[in-house]
Amino acid sequence: MDEDPLALLPEICLLAGAIATLLAGSFLPRQRQWIARILAALACIAAAAAAIVALASPTRSVFADSYAVDPLTGTTRLVVAAATLLVLLLGTEELRGSPRESETCCLLLLSATGATVLAGTTDLLVLAVAYLLTSIPLYALIGSTRTARAAEAVMKTYLLGALFGIVMLLGVTLLFAMTGGTGYAGLSTAGSVVPAVVAVGAVAVLAGLLFEAGAVPGHFWVPDAAQSANTAAAAFLTTVPKVGSLVAMFRLVDALPGVADWPCWSPRCPRCP
Repeated sequence: MDEDPLALLPEICLLAGAIATLLAGSFLPRQRQWIARILAALACIAAAAAAIVALASPTRSVFADSYAVDPLTGTTRLVVAAATLLVLLLGTEELRGSPRESETCCLLLLSATGATVLAGTTDLLVLAVAYLLTSIPLYALIGSTRTARAAEAVMKTYLLGALFGIVMLLGVTLLFAMTGGTGYAGLSTAGSVVPAVVAVGAVAVLAGLLFEAGAVPGHFWVPDAAQSANTAAAAFLTTVPKVGSLVAMFRLVDALPGVADWPCWSPRCPRCP
């Protein structure tokens, strides 16, 4: 069991930046909220620098094999940190002087942290937590414009997110029941238990990740959210969560059994005795 907090330094930088941004915005006057935005940008730069350093380290799993520190995770960390920094720069003019400037920066960093954890986790329970950490800040980001269209978009996104989140947790429960654990390592032999249940569980977990990626069938929220949110939020929610969710889908599918021994109920099947 390798419990090395420094292995998660990029994620820690993003999370610490979110907390610092929130605290700074709580005490700074509105005309000086730009300091919170600077703190958020520095957190992204620190996370990107830590990701580059981590890319040179050997591949390993930390925290009871629940998180993979490998080139795929390192690349995702770098992409997420750089994309979040670009989003902050893109929304500078729109956020400057806004009453929710610091809150927006904090929510961007929290969702970016969740997207990074989505990409690196190799445990189903951590995957579910990362799903919530990525999606919940998006609801507030979409509704930050305080318009009727934004309220409708938030409601649609929230309802779909809750639905697919429940479906994902159902899939996690089924896979746990078949393997006796939540780690991806045990999924390779899950197909020999009850293949139909494993298939349903895998599809359910993937459904939650498809919502996060804005892909079919969980894509209905994307047009309304992109049209209703401000520039920074729209640019973020249509890019960064997709990166983490697509990498998470790749890890999950790669861990699932390639071939399952499906039962046959036909009395005329030549393979059956």
